[in-house]
Amino acid sequence: MKTILFPTDFSDNAKHAAQYAGMLARLFNAKIVLLNVYSIPTISEYQLPSEIEDFIVRNRKEAEQNLQHFTVHFIEKTGLASERVTQRVEYGLATDKIVSIANQIKADLIVMGTQGASNIFERWLGTHTQEVMKKANCPVWVVPAGSPINYPQNLLYAADFQGDEVAAIEKLLAITKPLGIKCKVIHVHDYFEPNIGHAIQEMTSLLEDKFEKADLAVKCINRAEIIEGLETYIKNHQPDVIVLATHEKSLLDKFFNDSVTKHFVQEGKLPLLVFKK
Repeated sequence: MKTILFPTDFSDNAKHAAQYAGMLARLFNAKIVLLNVYSIPTISEYQLPSEIEDFIVRNRKEAEQNLQHFTVHFIEKTGLASERVTQRVEYGLATDKIVSIANQIKADLIVMGTQGASNIFERWLGTHTQEVMKKANCPVWVVPAGSPINYPQNLLYAADFQGDEVAAIEKLLAITKPLGIKCKVIHVHDYFEPNIGHAIQEMTSLLEDKFEKADLAVKCINRAEIIEGLETYIKNHQPDVIVLATHEKSLLDKFFNDSVTKHFVQEGKLPLLVFKK
């Protein structure tokens, strides 16, 4: 981990999530890029091009000033050296710019805040976070509002046993092993999946053998409903971070339905680490 990208909208939750990003930067001894993506309000078809250009210039100046203030506060709160913190101001659509800048600077990690869906603004912010998680090529660490700024010691990888699980776990261990963070793999399947027992047993044995030296625990449980089973397991074992590895047929969309977001983000205050298999 050499470079962390942190997009900010200057909200209170962004300030909170920034502290988490700063903690990760210290842990990984990484530099961090603070990014603000600005746009202009909806414009009328009767407005002149010069007026639109003025809007863009004014909004950019405002974004630059706000990001400078945010950066000063960020350095004070996190204790990071100023030479490890850089700033970017970009004009455009938030999701597309975040992903493109992450690619451009070869970010190893994106850290973002999210707030659930108690009002229109928070739904907008949550939507952008989810879109970045789906489109980003690097891992995305999502920090819910009010989550503790604690050193992550236990990560729970919710595996769906689809795609290349060995490669996914290798990616995860590459992030956590240097820091001594413990990882546990949990696979929840429902009672009604036909002829699945043997396949699960084979995958479990494969992972246990492959990662025996990594001291990786693998647990499989069956429940009537997968998401509820995962929720119960999380409540009982209280991990510091939930991990998902996504692919085309992923549980990511199901994971972010209203009820699960309510439990894991708004109530559980659990950060999420998401990456592609």
